Amino acid sequence: MKKHSTTAASAAAWPTAGVLLRRLATAALATALLLSVIAFAGCGEGITAAAPEALSDDAALREFMEEEGLFDDLGMYEAGAQSSGGDREAIDPLTFWRIVTDLAVHRDVVIDSLAGTAEASIYRDVWGELHIVTEEMEEIVKPFHHAGERYANFALADDPVEDDREGGRHRYRWGRWELTEVSGFLGQSDDVSLTIDWIRVQGDSVDVTITDPLALMTVPDEIMLFEVGEEVTVTVSGPPADAILFLHTRHWHSPFVYDGATFTGTWTVQRAGRRCAGVTAMAHQTLFDSEYPDDWMVWGMPYEVPRDAPGHE
Repeated sequence: MKKHSTTAASAAAWPTAGVLLRRLATAALATALLLSVIAFAGCGEGITAAAPEALSDDAALREFMEEEGLFDDLGMYEAGAQSSGGDREAIDPLTFWRIVTDLAVHRDVVIDSLAGTAEASIYRDVWGELHIVTEEMEEIVKPFHHAGERYANFALADDPVEDDREGGRHRYRWGRWELTEVSGFLGQSDDVSLTIDWIRVQGDSVDVTITDPLALMTVPDEIMLFEVGEEVTVTVSGPPADAILFLHTRHWHSPFVYDGATFTGTWTVQRAGRRCAGVTAMAHQTLFDSEYPDDWMVWGMPYEVPRDAPGHE
């Protein structure tokens, strides 16, 4: 198999306007409250704390975000080789896959000990290679850098109880902190040209339209709930007709179908737990033009399948 790498270097990783505005807002809040900033050298993390005891709270919150399934937004990188689909043209792609070569996560945590609240901003950078194999068995390799962001709010719980991560009203509890709001996930490549206007998610008891993946959702009331075995339909509006879209969950990866107006995909819920489903959109030229850069974006959507839901053994 011949191997070809694009000569264009990956673009520099500059924060989006939304990221900059949120970072400035966080800095302004810290200044207004005269909070002290503590830097953790080399670990890519930051904390703004009002009292020494917040250090242990910070560790608990970070552990929460590392372990909680609602924050697991890397599922779209776990898929194996996928068919390019569609009509053949230009470089005639046969299949493609991504290899992650580096990953960085930065979590900014602002703790207000007096109010008993915490705000978290999570920024993720993923570097890697997009591999495309053509029908002539030529392998084309394109470098990529994806930057993503999401947000969450926490509150100190009123009653001290043991962690209950399997179910019940304390399932969003970690230590003495409880997750009260969480956003979806927005990620994109350096050279993104695609846009998504809205995503509609429909199940047996869910019918939700998402227009902003970074909007905060109240936990647990606004988190989508499904049952094991339930079929979920996802409709996407915005990308051009020739875009390539995939639906990703932790155990499900499938292409969308364009119906002349929108893209539609389905998945069958496999397991109980708290997860993050993702819709990835890729520009047509990314696969069909050997010199076109990686043009990609993802919207991530948290959901839950209760462990006591029907169908769960």
